[in-house]
Order: sequence, then structure tokens, then C-alpha cells
Amino acid sequence: MLGLIVGSGFEHFELVDVKTKTVETPFGEVELDVGLMENKEVALLHRHGKDHHLAPHQIPYRAQMWALKELGVKTVVAVGSVGGMAAENAPGHFTVPDQIVDYTFGRESSYWGEAGMPMTHIDFTNPFDESVRQAILGAAQSAKIFVHNRGTYACTQGPRLETAAEVRRMIMDGCDMVGMTAMPEAALARELGLRYAMVCFSVNWAAGLVEGALDFEAIKANMNHSVKSLVNLLGVLVSANNF
Repeated sequence: MLGLIVGSGFEHFELVDVKTKTVETPFGEVELDVGLMENKEVALLHRHGKDHHLAPHQIPYRAQMWALKELGVKTVVAVGSVGGMAAENAPGHFTVPDQIVDYTFGRESSYWGEAGMPMTHIDFTNPFDESVRQAILGAAQSAKIFVHNRGTYACTQGPRLETAAEVRRMIMDGCDMVGMTAMPEAALARELGLRYAMVCFSVNWAAGLVEGALDFEAIKANMNHSVKSLVNLLGVLVSANNF
């Protein structure tokens, strides 16, 4: 079964014939939906909660990823909004990232030695599963939605947005886009043996790359437009693959 993780902009995204399930995990309860998309069973997780009450640093990442595994999910496709820092990630563009730089702190980022999990180091050279990345890219091509094939995701702590100096630093570090939720989500998926990849949509230029303050109305408009395309992409992805 495929697990879909959605965030900002997807608060009203729903499956067909939905059943809401509460999954008990060693790290707390998680509520998610199981239903049909393109006549296939899918587990849908709103990482911020359906009412978007959880800030990025408050998300119970360990509980959420454990709950997906408990439901029988083997493949996870996550969707995330980002700020663009490279030309390829201008507002309105889509990217399937292939790398991450983690700038977060204080988040519970491992199952190491807890809940019966073995103390093993994961290979995180390539943080996203390549076969899932290619499936997303193939679905985008079928849906005639242009998606950039690679990019480095800078994951920041949030909930505040970044300073102009922080953005300049991240660009010098080789980052192309900035978001707040890919870590520790991707690392926890790897620890649990889940195949995980992301598709990101840029809703604004990162701080300091254009003159003036961020325009939150423009961000909202970009988000609404992108979500429509991404829902179409996800439908094609689910229809074309047996995860």
C-alpha cells in the first residue's frame, strides 16, 4: 500500500470511501485516513494534522512514520511546499529532490535503540529512493507536468521563515530550495525500511532573493495553483504503479 504524506495546501485533499484510523505507536497516537485513489488503497497522512495545528518542529515524525509502517505501507510519497533558491525552483515550479542538507535541531530524529529497533547506522548517501523518484518523474511526464529531476532540499527548523543571510549561506552550501519538513521524515523512513521520495512545489523565492517583504497573498495563490496540478500528478502516479 502506498502512503501519501501531504502538508500545506492539501488540507482539503481527500480520498474516496475514506475510513479514519487511529494507530497506536510507541511514540503516541496517529490519526490518518485509508481510502481509495484511482481505485487503489492508499494511506493518507496530513503531517500537520487535518486542521494544520502542528508547526514543523512540533510534528510527531517518529509516530507518523511508525504508523504508516504499522498499516502495511511500503512506499511513501511526500509532498512539500518550498521556497526557491535556484532558477529551476522559481515560484510555480515542481522538483523531485535528490539530496538534503539538514539544518534542524532538537527534533527526535531516530528510532536508534527504542521500541525494539536495533542500533544500526543507515546508509543515507542518497536520502531518497531512486525507484520512487523515477516513478514520480514518469507520472509527471504522463500527466504533461514539467518536474525538475534533481535538487538539494535545505531543511530548516521553522516555524519562522529564514533570514536573507541564512538563505545566502544555504545557497553557498549548494541548496536549491528550502522547506521545513523533509527531515527527520526521510531518515526515519529509511530506518523503517520504507521507500521514500518527495515532490516539492515552490511557492515563493526564499528571503532576500527579491526586493521587499514576502507577499503571503502571492504565496497562497501559487500554492492553490500548484496543488491542483499535484493532485493530478498523484492520481496518475497511483494509477500507473502497484506500490
